[in-house]
Amino acid sequence: MDQTNILVLGNNLISNLLRRVLIKNKIDYVNFAYPAQEPERRFFAIKPTFLKWYSEYFNEDLVNHYPIKHIQVFVDNEDLNLKDNLTRPFPLFNIMNSDYLFESFSRDLDDIDKVIKADEDLEFVFDNDRVIFNNYQISSRLIINTDFRFNKFLKIKPEREEKKEYDEFAVTANFKTDDNLENRAVQYFRDGKILAILPFSDHEFSIVLSGLKKGDEKLVDDSGEQLINFIKQQSALASVELSSKINRFPLTLYKIKHDPKLRSLFMGDAGHKVHPLAGQGLNLGLGDVQMLENLISDKKIIDFGQENCIKKYVMSRSADESIVMGLTDRLDEALVNNSDVFSSLFKYPIKLIENSELLKKILVRKMI
Repeated sequence: MDQTNILVLGNNLISNLLRRVLIKNKIDYVNFAYPAQEPERRFFAIKPTFLKWYSEYFNEDLVNHYPIKHIQVFVDNEDLNLKDNLTRPFPLFNIMNSDYLFESFSRDLDDIDKVIKADEDLEFVFDNDRVIFNNYQISSRLIINTDFRFNKFLKIKPEREEKKEYDEFAVTANFKTDDNLENRAVQYFRDGKILAILPFSDHEFSIVLSGLKKGDEKLVDDSGEQLINFIKQQSALASVELSSKINRFPLTLYKIKHDPKLRSLFMGDAGHKVHPLAGQGLNLGLGDVQMLENLISDKKIIDFGQENCIKKYVMSRSADESIVMGLTDRLDEALVNNSDVFSSLFKYPIKLIENSELLKKILVRKMI
């Protein structure tokens, strides 16, 4: 039976960044993944603190990003303005595209060790001191899953500590405009819908529109005309032109409950999924990798699958997960499902923060 230190499942941004970290630390691993799907170009708001960590850790910079220097949040007509003078020398966020991130995170990586058939039944057996991948006769100290599609095969039946299927869906799409976006991201909470406008150049932007329910399907027609009209109504943009297909997806919230006695970690979308209104899904996954790097950099630890290591990882990530999951879920519940009731209550703290530079700094420090 072949042996490896860590078995990595997945072929995505999180798995590839993780593999680079393992290689840098000279840790033996084997990587399994599903067949590659046709990639969709997406845009993510990446925290500047992650860019700083990446630059220092790999001794190379992640470039090709569009800095967000101004965030404006509207709740009905009340607004909150956050500017980069609160975070200098960093911008508030950096918008980066998935193609560039995947290429950067995959740098110097070998091909996937084994591509799993889409309909293949898999069997993972968890022993006291190892995990055995029976299909391929591989034994490892630790299994790290970064692809939620593998979760169904893990016989430990991971519990979902928190789980919620929203009665809503979201859409994403890219657009062009003649207006100068001036490094400004805008988020609108109006009429039970949440619209985020994220520029990735001075005249191009991506949107995430959530809070959509039955009856809102008209906004997803192929022409984009209805969606363009909606964006114009909400924003101050005079010209809007669709430049991609419109993607639609259901909204789910969950977090895997790790069992420290079992040699397994769930990272990225395999471990947690959150509402997209704060754009923190990928950042949570990047934080997972950074935390694991902290653990494996401890040269005194030989067995990374031991119970104490699993406990340490789970405890370290729990706060970030709970904050993001709790905040996004409560905002959705309040502003989408009870917007008329909650709107007036939400306006007062918006006004309070808007008039306090100290509160703005505290808020921004939590964001980055």
